[in-house]
Amino acid sequence: MLRSLVGSEMCIRDRYQRRVHGEKEKVQKFPTVRVYPPLPIPYFDLEGEPTTQELTKSASRYVQSNVIEVNSANHDTFISDKPSVPKVLLFTEKKGTPLLFRALSVSFEGKLFFGIVRNTEESLVNKYKVKEYPQIIVVKASEKKTNTYKGEIKFSPIFNFLNVYSEAFVPGGESVSESAATKSWLSEVVPELTNDSGNDICFKTEGALCVILLSQDKPEKEHLDTLKQLHESFQRKIDRGFKYNFMWLDATAESKFAQIFEVEKYPQVLILNPGKRKRFLIHEGDITSEALADTFEKIAGGDARFTNIKGNSLPELSIRKN
Repeated sequence: MLRSLVGSEMCIRDRYQRRVHGEKEKVQKFPTVRVYPPLPIPYFDLEGEPTTQELTKSASRYVQSNVIEVNSANHDTFISDKPSVPKVLLFTEKKGTPLLFRALSVSFEGKLFFGIVRNTEESLVNKYKVKEYPQIIVVKASEKKTNTYKGEIKFSPIFNFLNVYSEAFVPGGESVSESAATKSWLSEVVPELTNDSGNDICFKTEGALCVILLSQDKPEKEHLDTLKQLHESFQRKIDRGFKYNFMWLDATAESKFAQIFEVEKYPQVLILNPGKRKRFLIHEGDITSEALADTFEKIAGGDARFTNIKGNSLPELSIRKN
């Protein structure tokens, strides 16, 4: 009897509240599905049959994404930055970012960082031994072992899997927007060397040689593609103790910096050692993968002759206005 009375009361109250709320919201018919996007976007009523597919399609465009595009250029920074925060990598063959992954990134905002890796990133696919797609892997900077999700690609089971790492490892309060991997030059395989990017891609990179393509404007695509190919080849391994970072410099905009290398013609490639003893080597030969690989082989074999930079100091790059 009590259950019947409660049920009747709830039913009556529901009808009453529906009528009052409907009048307030100016709803003309029932049922009406109204979507309230984030402000200042106005609400709208869903037209047609309110199927799950239509509801998802209408609302999904307003689900924000805290997912970073991860590639071979910014992977190491993404993983090592804010080491207390576990990183969640989604390996996929598809374009865009799945709604499910976006929703998870919002659910764990401040606790986990989410990155998406395309199947075209062969070096990362090989590194994590990905054999099938999609695949979700949790990575901790302080641990060599990774953790692969092996359940259904559905929100609830994935949420439960990730929640273990969220509760176990993270104090909270971190934002993916604060990750160093969100810097645009760390997402590019061959970024431009500027005042903003300099420390991240060259000057403060421990144990790395900077391979700089000097050009009197933005370099030609074929030369950038050559450096991208070399990056893919050499970033898979540290060649006899050397790591190479690839970049380009606008010698016209950065004339003071470019002058110290006394380059006579452009485009030209040089290898800069930004360490305690600042030295550089001008690449002799064409800007091709084969010719540059020969230069790297001479460096690795100790046969390359570097030139010391006068005063052991590099001039500052110019501060540009956005």
